[in-house]
Amino acid sequence: MTTSTTRSLRRATTLLIVASLALASGCDKVTSRLGITGQIGGVAPRPIGPERLRVALPERGVQATLAPVAKNGKTVVWQTLDGITLAFQQGMLVSTRGLGEDLMTSDVSNRLMMLNGQLDGTYYPHIRSYLDGEYQTVFRSYQCQLQAQSREPDINRGNTSAARKLEETCVSPAGEFANTYWIGAAGQVIKSRQWVSPEIGMMETERVQR
Repeated sequence: MTTSTTRSLRRATTLLIVASLALASGCDKVTSRLGITGQIGGVAPRPIGPERLRVALPERGVQATLAPVAKNGKTVVWQTLDGITLAFQQGMLVSTRGLGEDLMTSDVSNRLMMLNGQLDGTYYPHIRSYLDGEYQTVFRSYQCQLQAQSREPDINRGNTSAARKLEETCVSPAGEFANTYWIGAAGQVIKSRQWVSPEIGMMETERVQR
């Protein structure tokens, strides 16, 4: 592991440790459903904003509503009442803590360029690391590509304008996955379906107002 990678991991870990001291109010308890009760402790909630993030893990059969508890530049950390944290950079999942086989880091710089229309039809590298069943950090490198674009009505937000839907595929010798993003009129990710790790599977998110 290079010095720069080690420093990046330490910065991400520090951010999430700080976030764990400020839990979100009005969130669901999911640790017992995931079988990790006792590994994470809850603290009095201190959300930093009114917006909420509805999250579901279809393969685990759990869902929760999270609130923002920390922000560092364009990265926002969201948290459940029982201590699970998810970090997103402009709607892109960059890390999780408390899910078991966690996504430790995720380089989303090329994905953000894709969302802005700068990598239309071309392949772009994506590197991520996750925690395996033996609590070892495993790095994976993927080649990703924007596969399709379309528009869908943003019915849930009562918006007559259509949300832009982007479908992305990523492949590597270790496997492949596909993500879907819905982009609102203001250019933000309002909904998504993003792959976390082999054990966790897909994560569905939607931004909602409290």
